[in-house]
Amino acid sequence: MITTDKLRVFEQEMKEIGSDLREVGLLVDEQPERLSLYTSRPSLQLANRMMIPPEYGGEPIVTIGSEKYYGLSCIERVTAIEQLAYGDAGTFLGCPGASMSGIIINELADSEQKERFYSRFLKAPSWTFFALSEPKKGSDATGIETRVYPDPDGGMILSGEKYFIGNGCRADMGLVFAQTSHTPLGIQVLLMDTSMEGFGAVPLDTMGVREVQLSHLTFSGCKIEEEQVLGRHLSKSRRGFWGALQTFHQMRPGVAALGLGVAQAAYDYLLAERKQYKEKEHQELERLWLRLAATRSLIRYAAMEIDADGHKGYLASLGKIRATQLAEEATQLAADYLGPGSLYEHPLLNKWYRDARAFEFMEGTTNIQKVNVFQAYITGKMNYA
Repeated sequence: MITTDKLRVFEQEMKEIGSDLREVGLLVDEQPERLSLYTSRPSLQLANRMMIPPEYGGEPIVTIGSEKYYGLSCIERVTAIEQLAYGDAGTFLGCPGASMSGIIINELADSEQKERFYSRFLKAPSWTFFALSEPKKGSDATGIETRVYPDPDGGMILSGEKYFIGNGCRADMGLVFAQTSHTPLGIQVLLMDTSMEGFGAVPLDTMGVREVQLSHLTFSGCKIEEEQVLGRHLSKSRRGFWGALQTFHQMRPGVAALGLGVAQAAYDYLLAERKQYKEKEHQELERLWLRLAATRSLIRYAAMEIDADGHKGYLASLGKIRATQLAEEATQLAADYLGPGSLYEHPLLNKWYRDARAFEFMEGTTNIQKVNVFQAYITGKMNYA
C-alpha cells in the first residue's frame, strides 16, 4: 500500500504531467483528430504506458524511492487521474493507453490475450475502446442487443452497434460486449482489432470532452474466433456480466476523480483570476473548498476499500455523485464570479465548463449511483458506523 508521504510525491509528479495535458487540450479542442500529432508529449507517453503490468513489459509511470507505480491499484489511479484531469480531463480521456479496457483485461483475459493486448502499447502509442453502451440501451449490460452467434463455417459472427464509445474512431483494438442469449450468463466480452472486416466507426459531434471523439460503432458480420473471447478459461458465471461489474467498481472512483480534478481546476483558476470578493462570496468559496477536500477524502477511501475488496463499489457511487455535482457547480460558480463574458474571455474555463457536463453520463448517471447506494444501505452492506 502506498503511504501518505509517497502519495503526496506521486500526486505532485502527476500534477506536473497534467500541466502538459492542459496545453495540449487547448490546441486540439476544436480539432480533436489532431491529438495523434502530440503522442511524443510526456503526458500522452505516460498515459500510453499507464496500467501495463511489469510482467508484460510495463515500465513504472513513477518511481518513488524503491517503490514503482504502474497505475494498477485503484488508489494509484484516482490520485493520478485527479491531477491529470486538473490539467485537462478531456485530453486525458482522449489519450492512448489501456484505459477502461485494461482493467477488464486484467480481470478476465488469459496470458495469451494479455500479451496480445499489452504488446501494442510497447511498440507505439495505441488507443483502445470499451464498447458497452448502445443507442437504445445505454450501459445496461443485461439489455444489450449486439449479438454474437455461431458461424456455420466455424467461429462466431458479431453483429450490432454501440454508441458514445470513447476513442472508437482512432482505436486499434477494443472490447465489445455482446449477447449469446438474453441472460446475464449469455454476455460475452470480445477482444477485437478495428482493422477486421465489418467494423465501422463514425465520430459524434459533442460539446464537451471533444478530444475523446465519442463514436458510433457498427459490427456487420464481423468474424470472431474463440481466442478473442475473454474469460474462456473461466466459468460462465465469472465472465461477461461479472467482468462488467468488476470494471465498473474499479473505474467508478476514477470517473469521480475526473470530476474532482475539473472542480479543483475551476476553483484555483477563479482564485488566480479574481482577487477581491464580497463577504458572501468568500463564504461560498470556503464552503466549496471544504467540499472539495471532503470529496477527495471520500474518493480515496473508496479506492482503498476497492483495493481491499473489489466487490465494494458503494462508497465509489457516493463519490461519483458528489464529484459530478461539484464539477458542474464549481465551473458554474467560476463563470458567474468572473462576469458575463467569462466563457468567452477564458478559453480554459469555457472548456472545463463543457467537459464537466459529460461526467454525469459516464459509468452510470446520478440516479443509477443513488440506487447502488440505497441498495447497499438497506442490505446492510454500507455500514460505516
